[in-house]
Amino acid sequence: MTVGQFEVAQAYAKTAQSTVEAGPLLLVRLYDRLAHELQLAKEFIGVGDPMRANLSLQHAQKIVHVLRSSLEPDGFDGGHTLLRLYNTLVEQLVQANLYKDIAVIERCQEIVAPLHQAWSEAVAREMQRTVADAVVGVG
Repeated sequence: MTVGQFEVAQAYAKTAQSTVEAGPLLLVRLYDRLAHELQLAKEFIGVGDPMRANLSLQHAQKIVHVLRSSLEPDGFDGGHTLLRLYNTLVEQLVQANLYKDIAVIERCQEIVAPLHQAWSEAVAREMQRTVADAVVGVG
């Protein structure tokens, strides 16, 4: 391997590692944005702006598709239940968008909120553990 190839390989390995480490945080950010889009859609419907509500609901659908496509349901207990929840969310988001129905959006929010909270707490705990391990390793 030449020096140039070695540097490229090193850069790739570093990028791959940082992507893996950022994965859980990315998951939380997706949930952050999903919750935000649901709230925006409700507000847009409330003020009579169906076009912007449509955009928010479509973006919410895309986020759920990303969450669903990255899920490995056989990888953990409850994985198949989470997959069913994602499928339900997509169906509900389509209905909410077709009928501009705030009640359906609120049902989606009731599904998303505990998932968002659980993932946020789990990632925060893991980040604290990682920092604590790093500090112990330095000391």
